[in-house]
Amino acid sequence: MQYRQLGKTGISVSEIGLGAWELGGSYYLRDRSSANSDPAGYDDVSADEATGTIHWGLENGLNFIDTAPIYGDGKSERRIARALKGRPEQVTVETKLCVYAEDGRYRRVFTREVVLAELELSRQRLGVDTIDIDLLHSPSRQEYGNGESLDALRELKARGKVRWIGLSASYDTEHTLELLDTGALDVLQIPLSVLRPEMADQVLPEAHRRNVGVVVREPLANGYLTGALDENTQFKTDDQRSVWPRERHVANVRKSRALDFLVRPDRSLAQASLAWILAQPGVSTVIAGSANRQQLEWNMAASGVLPLTADELARVAELQRTNFGVAPG
Repeated sequence: MQYRQLGKTGISVSEIGLGAWELGGSYYLRDRSSANSDPAGYDDVSADEATGTIHWGLENGLNFIDTAPIYGDGKSERRIARALKGRPEQVTVETKLCVYAEDGRYRRVFTREVVLAELELSRQRLGVDTIDIDLLHSPSRQEYGNGESLDALRELKARGKVRWIGLSASYDTEHTLELLDTGALDVLQIPLSVLRPEMADQVLPEAHRRNVGVVVREPLANGYLTGALDENTQFKTDDQRSVWPRERHVANVRKSRALDFLVRPDRSLAQASLAWILAQPGVSTVIAGSANRQQLEWNMAASGVLPLTADELARVAELQRTNFGVAPG
């Protein structure tokens, strides 16, 4: 495992972190994908599986874990606390604010009141006095409004309730740049993958210029860059992808298939995809979701694979320019 500095925080983090959405297990929410009670997770992961996955990661160099209250309706945070209890390793845990479940419904509320209340609940679930990193959870421009949520987060940092604060960005690059311009962000989490490279052009350089630590989420494009999915894949009913339009599924499969040239005997498509992200200047750590030890082992192995060659990077760039040969839809 290789380590990088998380921007101005000075924290040394494993360049492959653990995205703990899957470790919250399966759950259902209304008003997320539809008015129905739809799946909001990926896998029905047991508490013991979650603990074992985290322990294996710690024993093999992992020291950065990302979670959020909405993951498993708090179960992800509680399971992380259980797994870390009594462990000697120094681990940085990043969580989020303002997206949560309430009476089985999906809620997105970015107010001062919610920030104060949700931070306290996260502290309780994680079993800590001070949260390492807390981020606003991907607000749209409209949801962000007058910025009272970020002001409240600044206040909590000044009061010592949280060490470092920041933003988990939406796909709105212009709004993300505006929030970087506030100077309040210590950490910025961005969606970035070979299939969705938009954040690499403007946001990454600006974050790097400001010495803001960058955490990359969705690096495997919701599993489509693992090489394990095809047009005929049927997702389990507790997997959120089961309610996605078929056209979206087929397009993602075809785009990922165009990247088969990156696969080598010593490098999987997933590892090549993670290596592409690690080659982007300014990236501190990549949080690949893992539902079990085997998935985490595969992801963490990307820290040791050979980087993509100049020719491979050029071919990737050309595919991105042409939308991977798939008609926009």
